[in-house]
Amino acid sequence: MKNLEMLDASSVIHNLVIVVFDMCSSSKIIEDLSRTKSLIQYDRLMKNLRLWLWSNAKASNFILYKFTGDGWILLFPALEIDGESLMRFLVRLSCQHNSLWKQMIEGHLESIPESTGLTFGIETGELRKVVLGNEVEFVGRALNVACRLQSSVKDKGRAPDYLCLFSRKMFNTYLRDMDEFKFHNVTRTLRNISGGERYRCMKVNLTNHVRRREEV
Repeated sequence: MKNLEMLDASSVIHNLVIVVFDMCSSSKIIEDLSRTKSLIQYDRLMKNLRLWLWSNAKASNFILYKFTGDGWILLFPALEIDGESLMRFLVRLSCQHNSLWKQMIEGHLESIPESTGLTFGIETGELRKVVLGNEVEFVGRALNVACRLQSSVKDKGRAPDYLCLFSRKMFNTYLRDMDEFKFHNVTRTLRNISGGERYRCMKVNLTNHVRRREEV
């Protein structure tokens, strides 16, 4: 069930900010837990993280759109979000994931992966609502770009934890005046995206912000 009540039900086209995130090393974690017959711990992690997302959806103005197996796609109405609120939400989400991971996963692994945090891909733009049977889905370039940005986070560098990739459109619209976070120009290959061969985007690392919040 999707919490779609914040969208105009009569509209087909919606202007949204799309946040795609997943958990680093999920395949290794699932294999490790399966080997020790502890896979139920992954189930508990996902259920508790979904509960946290659902309980924060109204206050943070997002739609809990789709589970991807090791993360979610969240949709924020573009006129109801600002850069500061978005960045603080990403930090809070990362901290909540870390807390649940330590409670439910860490003690059940035979080998701790090098990377265990979240990664993010974020874009803004119009999506078209499509009704398939009883399910409401969304399609559009912005959703495709957000998904490809998230998947390309791990293409460069050894430790992708807490890395976010934003389209330049997203950065210029919401984030360019934020001094609290250090953004860097980077290029990535976005597969199956028109113009994605050397796609220019913005990167930020949330590690220090996550650690400071966890220390409070």
